[in-house]
Amino acid sequence: MNWSKLLFVVMIVLLYIPMVFLGANVFFPQYTGQDSYYQYSPGKDCYTRYPIPTEKLTTEEEAARQVKMDACFTQQQEEQRAFDKAKNAYEGQKYTFIAIFNLIVLLIALVWVSLTDTIMMALFLGSVLATFIATMRFFDTNSKVGFGILVVTFFTALFFINRKRATLFSWATTKKK
Repeated sequence: MNWSKLLFVVMIVLLYIPMVFLGANVFFPQYTGQDSYYQYSPGKDCYTRYPIPTEKLTTEEEAARQVKMDACFTQQQEEQRAFDKAKNAYEGQKYTFIAIFNLIVLLIALVWVSLTDTIMMALFLGSVLATFIATMRFFDTNSKVGFGILVVTFFTALFFINRKRATLFSWATTKKK
């Protein structure tokens, strides 16, 4: 096994995968960082709006407070569902971007004949691993376009492996006589 080639492949893959995801966050900045989950506006969460009283309430007062709390919780759940729906739609676009980018890189590795085996293998592994990670990360988006691109990527990877099988695993070091 040629360890220097393997080291170069690992180095390229370790740079490629974060590059893809950072690029996706740069071009699709919404719902990243602290904006990646639903947050109540200050003072809008139900416990702040309707705190537990320090003095004992009458049955009617407690019932009225509970009705307000229930309505508040229902409203917050509706707001969170709307947020999650918008986030999933947006992340579906982000997943599609990542999948298309990785498919293009996979096609480049497949057809660019002047690439060395090391770079070709690194691009192949990087695009396949980044697509796999993106699929797991954005699984809940249910993107139909993303699924279509994933199917094309799958068959492209099969074609790549079949076409490059002669050179794909021929990394044994040759001994000079």
